[in-house]
Amino acid sequence: MILKNFSTSVLLPVITVTMLSFQGTAHSADTDVPGLACPGPSLAPMIKNVPDRSAFPISVKTRQFDARKEGQAEAREDVELRRGDQLLTTELLRYDPQQETITMPGKVDYEDSVIYISGTGAQYSFLEESGSFIDVNYGLMGSSARGSADEVTVESRAHSILHGMQFTTCPGETPEWLLSANELELDFDEGVGTVKGAKLQFFDIPFLYLPWMTFPIDDRRKSGFLYPYISTANDTGFEFSIPYYWNIAPAQDATITPRYFTERGFMLTGEYRFMTPRSAGELDFDYMGNDTRTNDSRYYYRFEHGAALNPRWQTRILVDRVSDNEFFQDFSNSLAAASRQYLRSNAGIYGSGRYWRLAVIADDFQVVDDAVDPLNKPYRRLPRIAFDLDRPLGSGGLRLKMDAELVYFDRDIGATGARFDIFPRLTWNVDTDWGYMRPSAGYRYTKYDLNWHGESGDKSPDRGTEIVSFDTGLFLERDSRNGKLQTLEPRLFYLYVPYKDQQGLPDFDTAPFTFGFSQLFHFNRFTGADLQSDANQLTLALTTRSIDPVAGRELWSLSFGQILYFEDQRVIPEAFDETLSKDSSPFIAEFVLHLTRRLSGRIGTQWNWKSNQFDVAVLGATYSAPSGLRLGAEYRYRRGSLDQFDIRYYQPINERWRVLGRFNYSLLDSDLLAAEAGFEYESCCWALRMVAKRFLRNRDGDHRDAIYLQLILKGLGNIGRRSAPLFYDLAY
Repeated sequence: MILKNFSTSVLLPVITVTMLSFQGTAHSADTDVPGLACPGPSLAPMIKNVPDRSAFPISVKTRQFDARKEGQAEAREDVELRRGDQLLTTELLRYDPQQETITMPGKVDYEDSVIYISGTGAQYSFLEESGSFIDVNYGLMGSSARGSADEVTVESRAHSILHGMQFTTCPGETPEWLLSANELELDFDEGVGTVKGAKLQFFDIPFLYLPWMTFPIDDRRKSGFLYPYISTANDTGFEFSIPYYWNIAPAQDATITPRYFTERGFMLTGEYRFMTPRSAGELDFDYMGNDTRTNDSRYYYRFEHGAALNPRWQTRILVDRVSDNEFFQDFSNSLAAASRQYLRSNAGIYGSGRYWRLAVIADDFQVVDDAVDPLNKPYRRLPRIAFDLDRPLGSGGLRLKMDAELVYFDRDIGATGARFDIFPRLTWNVDTDWGYMRPSAGYRYTKYDLNWHGESGDKSPDRGTEIVSFDTGLFLERDSRNGKLQTLEPRLFYLYVPYKDQQGLPDFDTAPFTFGFSQLFHFNRFTGADLQSDANQLTLALTTRSIDPVAGRELWSLSFGQILYFEDQRVIPEAFDETLSKDSSPFIAEFVLHLTRRLSGRIGTQWNWKSNQFDVAVLGATYSAPSGLRLGAEYRYRRGSLDQFDIRYYQPINERWRVLGRFNYSLLDSDLLAAEAGFEYESCCWALRMVAKRFLRNRDGDHRDAIYLQLILKGLGNIGRRSAPLFYDLAY
């Protein structure tokens, strides 16, 4: 009778699941911090797949066994019950068949492949499916997670309560951190744990008290508060934030974060995400009802949505808006965010077929940089219709290509109107294993319907021009003496575009391309369609590579090239460099080196033969060592506008200490752009990370100073803003 009823016991499985909820948390947190782990309470490994215990028989060992007439029974001295990986030991076990209860008034020990439990007494009712453990100590096999409870009450198969609970992953009688709670209620049907009166201590110092909180105890998402985080900055003061996660539905969730800045006031930050079978979207926002420094309400929001209407058609929407131009300068935590010039919002429908693509888009721009002249503000495009065609004509390599665009440009100042641009062309592709030949001939036509708003100008100007090109190259290779494969890839690109006077055309979206190696082979020096460069030129280029044929890895590559102009270029905007009108372009060279899998470098230069100086230079190198050391250095130069270097460093000193640093400095302005310094200390059960940052926040030379602090208690998760990725994502 004892064996039969004990096999249906739910007391121990319920407690096992209870402890597994902590194990899951500990596992996810430990993945955040590599390195040390505290020794587990047992040498037994923790397994993820618990065996089907119902397939195993129950065996009982005891020194004494007494059965009475009324059916009551007792097992005494060295009582041992075993089923599969489960083992329960006690000195006295009583069974009452009338009440359907078992009682273990003395010391009780239980262990399996996942958990061990020790208590001073236990009882369980099979009739009511309830019971309790007294003075419980528990731990996870193969893990340092352990704790205690004054009493564990099992109210049903799916509902348990731990009274006077403590939990830690630190070893020793005085753990370095300890979570205690008056009560922990576990609802396995809902997958929810509810803590009441929780207190977190770090080195015996209480630093966090939560009167009530909920958390998930299985893989199901659950609404509840997340861990709070702190930071401080010179222009916002001390920040305290506590996120709340709202599990709205299986395909919807939100994170709402109240934030308090001592120098600014309260801010509400939110993130809402949703999915349907054919769409997905996200809304992010920051809202401050009253900035105590400016006495203004301030906000930022971004909404993004994409939907697939069918396999060929989809829609995308992006809305990006901010209350004022200083928002990112005041609340961002990086140079890239603080230096944004404008925000783009757009909505569009996109279609594609085997040979075509179509896009219908409307977009707008919000300028967030006071230094941007109103005449340089991007135009609204209401709408932009773009159509691309690339269709083979037969099987001989002949193709018909066409790029067409219709746009209406709108702005509060300057000329507005519609622009139609079309560029049909025929290309012939001849490709072989040893080379290729691609002649192309086309005609580009651009037509306008303009409103000059009182200024003088042609309302319907147009431009048409022929564009002819011939692109050819060879692929040569040889086996080098060191067993590597070396290639030689010469390339010629001829381009002819007759000059067309374009003085009467507006400037809606024209800008010169950044001149680089790829621009040696482009049919236009300008973006957009307002300017089409004239050309009678030949590009000479050569690329050579060294390849490891065994590893299939490129060891290094060297590319260089130059454009030879047979005629002076006449389409030169007033604000553009006059030196383009000359016999040849700057000499471009690019060298990429992969010396080992851990050490690589890159050099890119543009040498101006006329002025005998570099127009552009980029030098960079990265190194990563097996010890975890990572180094990165880059120098960037553009004559007259850019001269800066950027150095990054990450170094594990030993198994407990790691340091990082970054220094980004402008030699042209003699000013610091960005600097970071931080450290990480890790023990087997907790880690502390601190990063101090200083970066340029505006064009006036003002800097933002901030400190981010993150405390990781292994087994609980992270407490602090996610500054930790700075230690592992240094953008190498």
